[in-house]
Amino acid sequence: MITTKKDLEEVVQKSLLCESVALDTEFVWEKTFYPILGLIQVGYPDGSVDLIDAVAIKDLTPLGRLLESPKTIKILHDALQDLVILNRETKGLPKAIFDTQKAAGFVGFSSSIALSELLKQLLSVYIKKAETKSDWVARPLSESQINYAEDDVSNGVALMHELMVRAEAKNRKEWVLSEMSYYEQERHYNLEDPILKPARVKRSGALNNVQKTILRSLSAWREVEAMKKNVARKFIISDEVLVSLAKSTPDSLELLKKKKSLSKRFLSVYAESFWNAIEQGLKNEIPPLKIEENFSGKDEGMEARVDLSLAFIKGLALDAKIDPALISNRAQITQFVYGASQGIESVESHRLFQDWRKVFCGQKLYDLLTGSGSLQVCKEKKLPIFVSR
Repeated sequence: MITTKKDLEEVVQKSLLCESVALDTEFVWEKTFYPILGLIQVGYPDGSVDLIDAVAIKDLTPLGRLLESPKTIKILHDALQDLVILNRETKGLPKAIFDTQKAAGFVGFSSSIALSELLKQLLSVYIKKAETKSDWVARPLSESQINYAEDDVSNGVALMHELMVRAEAKNRKEWVLSEMSYYEQERHYNLEDPILKPARVKRSGALNNVQKTILRSLSAWREVEAMKKNVARKFIISDEVLVSLAKSTPDSLELLKKKKSLSKRFLSVYAESFWNAIEQGLKNEIPPLKIEENFSGKDEGMEARVDLSLAFIKGLALDAKIDPALISNRAQITQFVYGASQGIESVESHRLFQDWRKVFCGQKLYDLLTGSGSLQVCKEKKLPIFVSR
């Protein structure tokens, strides 16, 4: 267990001498806006593990050197959440990341497969997942917690190697490596203005457009307040109350203060700023969302072309044993379909027209949508296949 900054610096130096190391984090995230980091695991090529005590070491910035190193590959499973936490704690912008979960999607597995299942399938390694909901901030850690934490990284390097062997056998090694550059994009680690995002509120689907605008303004206000105080959103105000206020919005600050759903304590602290958020929503003084499906000139056949595109991509992915979720989602495909109707310049910067996706399906999809190709069902495979014209 690494408990001092001096020992942490030694771990970083040791890791930087390796071609690759596995990383994982354990944290508690129930009452705070940001996760409380309890443990960082580093797994080495020989299977040994160092456990970094993030409770004892207040300054974790030395680990940023490892995170930013382009020479040492950092292996994680379902990487983004861990990387966001590590970036916030270490100030290091991730480089040379390998996500075993995402890589699995290229070699015949689901790109959302659990680590325990992937280890079992590829390395015949069985790990227990009994400590998933442990308190990782309380000390001392139990022997069971320590074993669990070590298991998450001790086979990381071996798992990456096995995945890459399989990817190379399918001529997809470069595809996998190209996909890992996703984690080096700085946008993942910058906090976006909450007003530019959809409302993070449950059971809000039945609202009309005016009510949704009000709710988005209130949700953004809550997000900012929760960030400031580093408390869970529900401790500022509940989803249920936000939805009810969006449905039945008071016309003035005085009427707001009479709402029985709002406590005296809440009103004493937040009444004016909360009312300002309501007013912004009522007057529609918030910027519009960048909703990918909201295209001008959307024709009646567009949804049918989107469905056709989804069927084509799914058929292609099933035949190649690549997880379709790796390729794109409906919103991105809708954007591509609309772009194709506007000309090739409108799709050249699209994700489906970049790197391996263009080779695998993007060019064929564009040809299909612009009349240079067609689909037919292959009798042997019973899958839709592309036919050039």
